[in-house]
Amino acid sequence: MLPRSGHLPGAHYADWLRSLQSQLDQRRADHLLRELHPSNVAPGSTICLDGREYLQFCSNNYLGLAADPRLIEAAREATSRFGTGSGASRLVAGSLEIHQRLEAALARLKNCEAALLFPSGYMANLAALSTFASPQDTIVSDKLNHASLLDAAQHAGAMHRTFPHRRYARAAELLARAPVGRRFLVTDALFSMDGDVADLPVACSLAEQQGALMVIDDAHGTGVLGATGAGLAELQGVEGRIALTVGTLSKALGSVGGFIAGPQVVINTLINAARPFIYTTALPAGPCAAALAALEIVAQEPERRARVLGLAERLRQELRAMEFDCGDSQTPIVPVMLGPAAVAVAASGFLKERGLYIPAIRPPTVAPQSARLRISLMATHSDGELERLIEGMRQLRGSGLLGR
Repeated sequence: MLPRSGHLPGAHYADWLRSLQSQLDQRRADHLLRELHPSNVAPGSTICLDGREYLQFCSNNYLGLAADPRLIEAAREATSRFGTGSGASRLVAGSLEIHQRLEAALARLKNCEAALLFPSGYMANLAALSTFASPQDTIVSDKLNHASLLDAAQHAGAMHRTFPHRRYARAAELLARAPVGRRFLVTDALFSMDGDVADLPVACSLAEQQGALMVIDDAHGTGVLGATGAGLAELQGVEGRIALTVGTLSKALGSVGGFIAGPQVVINTLINAARPFIYTTALPAGPCAAALAALEIVAQEPERRARVLGLAERLRQELRAMEFDCGDSQTPIVPVMLGPAAVAVAASGFLKERGLYIPAIRPPTVAPQSARLRISLMATHSDGELERLIEGMRQLRGSGLLGR
């Protein structure tokens, strides 16, 4: 497309485009090129790509609520009443009563004084660290934390140090060596590419010993883990020891958006100082209503949590019997570690030919030589669908694609 002036860009522009294309070509050669594959069906156990239907095991829709009629009706009713967009930031004209109702419900779920909504979990993580950490402070993060937490730590301008995954003795050393200033110990609760969980009792104890504030991102545990679905802190009995909890509405709760839960004074500070909150348009009413409906289902239908966790445990047992490496998974996320990106891509293609859609997860999402299939289960997967997956994995093991 020509610029509006009608003049062609200079040679530097063409050089830039050639450089970008060269980088993409190299990604393709390294089996690392990412491409979009649009689907035209509602989120569920099947996905339709290029006119073909596949059984999918890659969604974060753990409780199967994203296409639940109750959420759809709640979103439809709220959209009919309040419109498709909020029109402004919360501090201008975009704050709705339904935002406050949802925030109160999230605070109750997380057993906190208050909560605050954000348009995405990424923005919530950005707000959590950039608002409270300054260049005089130190953030110590698990190396496998979600990219949004790592980016937020960098954006905060604080000294940022990472420790090897779940090596809390190293985290304690880094906190002990931190210079004067506030200290933050930051971890995912449920790690999204590995399916394992943080040891929050140990992390909280060392944070308390070192005078650090404990911050967790429970995006993948909210709605799934714990007696009431409140997440990993509830499951491990440390709810009162967490300074800040970040969560999302877009996974088990089947909607979209993020939130931070914590003391009222923390939420009031975010309202007044968090740039990702102040300078963005508020969530529309529809997703908020859907999330409220989801929270009611989480409370009333604990069997959904039991179902998805049971399916995942059965799958892990079957895969380990086939000598697949599933790491320390204990959640609906079940990784199958394959190593080189080319092997993971080939395995994904093999399964896709058999009607099973499980994309390969490759660097930079995971470390080099740790590419994998990331299988994720939903409460709405049937026993028969799980059997199809198990049989496909059995065929993959015998195909010769993986070596030994």
